[in-house]
Amino acid sequence: MIWRELAFSIESTNDAVLVIDDERAKVINDPLRWLILETIGAEKTVAEIARELGITDARVPHHVTRLAETNILHLEEVGADARRWRCWPLVGKLRVCSPTPEDQDSAEAIPNHVAADFNQAFREKAEGVFGASRQGSLNHNRARLSEEQASEFSRRLLALIEEYFPPGKGNPSGIKYGFYGVLTPIDLHPLEDDE
Repeated sequence: MIWRELAFSIESTNDAVLVIDDERAKVINDPLRWLILETIGAEKTVAEIARELGITDARVPHHVTRLAETNILHLEEVGADARRWRCWPLVGKLRVCSPTPEDQDSAEAIPNHVAADFNQAFREKAEGVFGASRQGSLNHNRARLSEEQASEFSRRLLALIEEYFPPGKGNPSGIKYGFYGVLTPIDLHPLEDDE
């Protein structure tokens, strides 16, 4: 285990160090939630946090609500407009137990060994290890899709995977290729679009 520490840059009536080594640590160690905690030095609104982190303000209420459940920050819901909600730290310092990769007992969204294999393969492809004739691509695309469009994309992609990556089949004399696909919402619509 390793420990992560964060001191909030405000004068707090409670300057004690809050040590968290229970199930709340999983909530706090989420990368975006940790960034939110780093952002909150004093009282801030959801809109201010979103602007500072460069994310849409529709994501922040969910994460500050989860953080408030751990009793490390106070969340004041100001009216129906979540952009105006305010939050601030309840302690002066935070010390959180963070598992090392070897200690993690929960499955990663993309297992570390899979990510490492793909990163290594792309580095080697860029350096010409496989030669110019080998196929390789890295695609990172973002678009706003309706639920129907996302469902259709997923269905069509799965059909291609079943065709080209059938279990126990393929071309035994061919080159081994890997494919790892993730279709997931990466951001939500802002609570109020400016457009």
